Amino acid sequence: MSDTSFQILLPFLQDTQPHTLWIADENVLLAGKAVSPHDNLKVITNRYDVYQDCLRRSFDIRFNDYDLSHIEDSSVDQIVYRISKEKLVVHHLINEAFRTLKPGGKLIISGEKNEGVKSYISKAGKLLGENVSAKKNGNGYIGILSKQSSFCPDHLLDDKHYPRIREIGTINEHAIQSKPGLFGWEKIDQGSQLLMDTADQYFASRSYPASVLDLGCGYGYLTLRTLNWPGVDRRQATDNNAAAVACSTANFNHFKLAVTVSADDCGSSITSQFDCVLCNPPFHQGFSVDSGLTTKFLKNSAARLAPSGIALFVVNQFIGIEKRALEFFKKVEPLASDKQFKVLALYK
Repeated sequence: MSDTSFQILLPFLQDTQPHTLWIADENVLLAGKAVSPHDNLKVITNRYDVYQDCLRRSFDIRFNDYDLSHIEDSSVDQIVYRISKEKLVVHHLINEAFRTLKPGGKLIISGEKNEGVKSYISKAGKLLGENVSAKKNGNGYIGILSKQSSFCPDHLLDDKHYPRIREIGTINEHAIQSKPGLFGWEKIDQGSQLLMDTADQYFASRSYPASVLDLGCGYGYLTLRTLNWPGVDRRQATDNNAAAVACSTANFNHFKLAVTVSADDCGSSITSQFDCVLCNPPFHQGFSVDSGLTTKFLKNSAARLAPSGIALFVVNQFIGIEKRALEFFKKVEPLASDKQFKVLALYK
């Protein structure tokens, strides 16, 4: 399904005259294929799959956690951005647009009404010094805002100090760290906790795995919970999100836990196999529910699981993955559940 909010940005991305920064996240993964590279277009993304796709198509692109510090103040002609799902990401990027745009430079921002785009356009206008109303185009809205050279705002938008990794809780009296830019970044996820409580009980009466893969690791909670598993001599954690790679790396270093961390599209580049795969898969691609994403996690888990291994998944109760799992696994066994989540054991 086409994204009207992105389609209305295409003329600005294809305009070869202004020096343009395109901020691309998961919402543009399919729609972004309509954009062609040109000399005055630079791209930044926090998504490894978007990064890989743009590299293949010869874009000038950076993959990081929306770190625009390499861009000089007041140096960009225009910034084009289809808003992200997370509020603090949007606030951070609007703040960076204020810093990096030239006087008279344009921030071109779009999204849907139920995504809060009208509010973001209003906030951006107050920051840049131009009061602009959102214009409707199909289901999408667009705001075209110019940075006023003589305007000085009272304060930036509250992004909770977006770049900073900070303590959000503890595991075994060790501090765990996270940051904005990750879904559920400020808490221990209830589903992940159920998964690891169940895994502890499951392996307590069996042999612990010698190797563990954390697929879609976030800030690394699942892997951190394997700290006291005896006999584990190889751990790997991977995620598509640059913030996840940064946070999980910081946590593993803090715990002095040897883990191979990689940015990857659902573990697609990993070639080795593991005795245990741990996974709390997302079921959203940007603002949309994407059943294909869960299927990708199932398929890649099976491909990276040793023949006698076990994959442990936790999903919301309403997500019926059991039938899809049997396309890739020989057996699916329910292990635990609560009012919101269920834990499944998948065997090859």
